[in-house]
Amino acid sequence: MAGFTRIRRDARRPAARRLAAVWLVCIAAFALIIGPAHLAAQEPSTVAGTVSDGAGQPLAGADAFLLQTLEGSLTDQAGGFSFNTRATGPATVVVQKTGYLEVRLAVDLPLDGPLAIAMHFVPIVLQPITVEAGAFRLGNLPDVTLDDLEVVRTPGAAADPFRAIQTFPGLQSVGEGAGLFVRGGDISETRVLLDGATVISPFRLDTDRTISFGRFDPFQLRGIHFSAGGFGAEYGDALSAIADLRSVDRPTSSELGVTAAIGGVSGGLQIDLSESVGFRATATHSDTDLLMRLNGRRDEFDAVPRSSDLSGGGEWAYRDGGSLKVFALVQTDGVGVRIRDPSYSGVYRSDARADLFAVSGLDHVRAVAFEWGLATSGSRKDEDFGAFRLDRDDRSIQARARMEVPVRPGVAVAAGAEMEHRDADLAGSVPVASHDNAPNAATTVFSSRQSGVRLGGFGEFELQPSNALRVLIGLRTDRSTFTGRATVDPRLSATWRLTEQLTLAGAWGVFHQVPDPLLFEPTLGDSSLPAMSALHWIGGATWNDGIRLVRVEAYAKRYAALAARTRTGSARGGGTGTARGFDVFVKEELGFLGLDGRIAYSFIRSERTDPDSGRLAPSPFDATHTLNLVLNRGVGNWLDAGVAYRAATGVPFTPVRDAAFDPDRGLWEPVYGTPLSERLPRYARIDLSASVLQSYWSDNTTVFFVSIMNSLDRSNVREYRYSRDYSERIPLETPFPRSIYFGVTTTLPF
Repeated sequence: MAGFTRIRRDARRPAARRLAAVWLVCIAAFALIIGPAHLAAQEPSTVAGTVSDGAGQPLAGADAFLLQTLEGSLTDQAGGFSFNTRATGPATVVVQKTGYLEVRLAVDLPLDGPLAIAMHFVPIVLQPITVEAGAFRLGNLPDVTLDDLEVVRTPGAAADPFRAIQTFPGLQSVGEGAGLFVRGGDISETRVLLDGATVISPFRLDTDRTISFGRFDPFQLRGIHFSAGGFGAEYGDALSAIADLRSVDRPTSSELGVTAAIGGVSGGLQIDLSESVGFRATATHSDTDLLMRLNGRRDEFDAVPRSSDLSGGGEWAYRDGGSLKVFALVQTDGVGVRIRDPSYSGVYRSDARADLFAVSGLDHVRAVAFEWGLATSGSRKDEDFGAFRLDRDDRSIQARARMEVPVRPGVAVAAGAEMEHRDADLAGSVPVASHDNAPNAATTVFSSRQSGVRLGGFGEFELQPSNALRVLIGLRTDRSTFTGRATVDPRLSATWRLTEQLTLAGAWGVFHQVPDPLLFEPTLGDSSLPAMSALHWIGGATWNDGIRLVRVEAYAKRYAALAARTRTGSARGGGTGTARGFDVFVKEELGFLGLDGRIAYSFIRSERTDPDSGRLAPSPFDATHTLNLVLNRGVGNWLDAGVAYRAATGVPFTPVRDAAFDPDRGLWEPVYGTPLSERLPRYARIDLSASVLQSYWSDNTTVFFVSIMNSLDRSNVREYRYSRDYSERIPLETPFPRSIYFGVTTTLPF
C-alpha cells in the first residue's frame, strides 16, 4: 500500500510543474499589460504650502502631515512646508501647533498648487475674577456678599438697602439715618445711581432733625454694586464712594402684593405680559402717628413723619442680548418737629418731593456690548425754623452711553461718555448770627438760580492674561461749567488670585467732584470754587472657601480743595484732609448652630479743614471704631430670627466753652472751644427681628414680621443742646428709643 501511494505522488509532480509554469506566464503577461500605468502612479508628488497665524504672520514650527500616511514636515521660519508622498486621491492634510487650534483640510492628491493655511489661538477658558478692592455686591448679582433675602432680613435695617450697606466695613456710624459716610467722607461724597442715572435726593426725611430712610424698596432692585473707594473710571463726580443700584428685570409671573404695617400700607402689582414684556407698579403711604403713640414719642412732633410714593418700571427684551428698561418714581414726605434752642423754641418743618424717570438700554452686536441711558432726577425741599428758611429746587437731566469691545480672550476695551445738566433754584434766609434763630433775628436773604453742565468721558483697558491676574487701567476726564475747569483722573486696580480661596486686590486713583451748586450762590457762596479732589490707595486680601468669607483691607485718602459751609451759611473752599484706616469683614455659616453670621469692624483716623476756623481738625465723621455684628437663624422654611449689634466711637464735635451776653439783642452769644476737640458718648444698639412664612393657598406667600429696634432702650446721644445762657449742656438723645414695628405682607397670584 505504501508503494502504491509513493507511485501516485511521483506521477503528479510533472503536472504541478506544468501548472506553475502556466501561472508564471500569466503573471508576466499581466505585468506587461498594466505595469507601465501602475509604475507611473507610484511616482512621488509634492504636498507644499504656507502656515500663518490669525494676523497673517508666518508660523514656524507647525507640524503639517497627511492623516492617512503620516508623511509630513515642520514649517520653516517663513511658515513654509513641503514633503513628498506616493498617495493619490482624497486625503486629509493636518496642521498642528501647541497653543493653536488644529486645522484639518480635505484635499485631492496630487495637489494643483501650494496650500495656504491659517491657524488661530486655542480659546482660553478664563474664570471671571470678581473680587475688587473696596467693592461689595448685594441682591441678585453675580458673586454677591449679601443676597436679597439677607438684605431684607437684616435686623434694624427696616428692609432699607442703604441700612444694609451700613453693616459693611468702611462705613462710619454717624447718627441714626440711612446716609452713607464712607471712610472719612461726607454723605454728599457718595454718588447714588439707579440704572446708571444719578439720583439727586436718594433719601427721604433727610433733615438734621429726623431719621432718614432710603427712597428705594428692596423689591424694586435686582442688586447693588457698592464701592467704598478705588472704583473704575466709568464712575465720575464722586469723591468717596459709589452705590450703583440696578432695577429688577421683567417679572416672570403675575401677582398682586399687599403689605399692612403699623407705620403704613403698600400695594404692588407685577404683570408678565409675554415672554419679552413685563412691568411692575408699587404705591406706598406711610404715616407714623400710631407708631409714635405706641412707642411714646408722639409729643415730640407737631406733624409726625409721613410719606407717599408711587413707582413703577418695565422691561422689553426685544431680542436675545437686547433690552429696554424704564423706571419711574415720585415721592413726597414731610415732618414737623418741636425744637428747643437757646434763642428760640418752635417747630422745625420740612416738606419735600423727589422724582426720577430713567430709560436705559442694553444691546449686543456680535461680541460688542452697548449701553445707553436717558434720565431726569428732581428734588424739592422747603425748610422752615424761626429765622431760617430754605426753599431749594434741584433738577438734573442726564444722558450717557457706554461701549465694551472684547479684543480677544482676556482683553477688553471700554469707553463711554455722559452729560449732566443741573439747575438749582435757591431762595431763603439764614440768621446773621448762627446762634440766633428767633423769627425777628437779623438775616441774610438770598435768591438765585444756579445752572451748569458737566461733560465726562472715560476709557478703560481690562487685561486678564490668566485665571490668576486681572488688571484694569482707566482714564477719566470731566469738565463742569460750575468750576470752569477740566479734571483728569487716572485709575488703576489689580487682582491676583493666589489660590482658589485666596485673592489679593489693590487700587489707586484720582477722584474729583463738583461742589454743591448752593456753594456757588452769589450772596453766600463762592463762584471761584474748583472741583474737590481725593487720592485713594487701597490694598487687601480676601479668603472665600464657600463657607467662610474673610476680607481685610487697608486704605489711605488725601483730600484737596474741599468746600463746605460755615455756621453762618457762607461757603469756604480750599480745605484739605486725610483719612487712613483698615476694615475687617467676616461672613460664615455656623452649621453646627444653624446660624448665618457676619461681622464688620472698621478703624479710621481722619481729619479735614474745619470751615469755621480754617484749621485742620478731626473729621466730623471720624467714628474711630465701628463694629457691626449680625446673626440670623432659620427654622425650616417658615421661621427666620435675627439679632444685630452695632457699636461705634462717638463722633467729634466743637464744644461751647463760654458765653457772652449781648444787651442789644438780649441774647447770650456762645464762645466755641477748640474745633472738634470733644466726642459724643459711645454709640451702641441691639436690634431684634423675626419673620414667619406661611402659604394659605396655591402660589400664596404670606409673611408676618416684627422688629424691635434699640431693644435695650439705650439713650444714645446724637448732639448737645444748651440752655439759654449756655451754662448747661443738654444731651439730645436718639430719635430711636426702643421701638416696635410689625406687619404682614401677602401675595395674590392671578
